[in-house]
Amino acid sequence: MLVNTAIASAADPIAIATMPLNSCEAGALARQARLATCQQAVASSPLSAFLESL
Repeated sequence: MLVNTAIASAADPIAIATMPLNSCEAGALARQARLATCQQAVASSPLSAFLESL
């Protein structure tokens, strides 16, 4: 498990363990602040033009 490895190998495992919680809270605060300007994600991949042609 990737998260388990990150926590086990970190110098500060408590900080690493709380990171997912903090990222979820940051996302919720961004949504409340209405930082998103669009309702849908936009692909930034260089293949997006290729995928649209399919």
